Amino acid sequence: MPEIVPFPACRMAVMHATASAEDLPAEFARIFPAVYAALIGGGVSELGHVCAVYHSMDEQMMELSAGIEVGDDVKIPDSLDLLELEAGDAFKADHMGPYDQLHITHAELFEAVVESGRTPRGGPIERYITDPEAEPDTSKWHTEIWLPLTS
Repeated sequence: MPEIVPFPACRMAVMHATASAEDLPAEFARIFPAVYAALIGGGVSELGHVCAVYHSMDEQMMELSAGIEVGDDVKIPDSLDLLELEAGDAFKADHMGPYDQLHITHAELFEAVVESGRTPRGGPIERYITDPEAEPDTSKWHTEIWLPLTS
């Protein structure tokens, strides 16, 4: 069940993409390893979670930034962009299960926002807690979905 919680400020090393829902897995398969390689190649040893920030979404196309959370002291390699997200209130929903079912949790999240009367500040953020390479059982995959709110 989505709830309003404090969203912590965070920094991410990202790459940007425009993709259809059908092309999204291929874009993630391209972006996440490239971001990881650039950070590791740049000497970064402590990395946070893999995330995707959706700047716009509709049934046809999505504009997004995808990457990895990094600390305040990390210098972002030239091949990547820095995305800084402000702290504030946000609706948060926990999704357990495969990624192809994330749309169900997204719908619940947007329904909760409408019912609350609050206004989103940007698009949703997916924070992938479970590493699919470490956990092959998709029913155990945990993804946090955040939707920052205006004050």
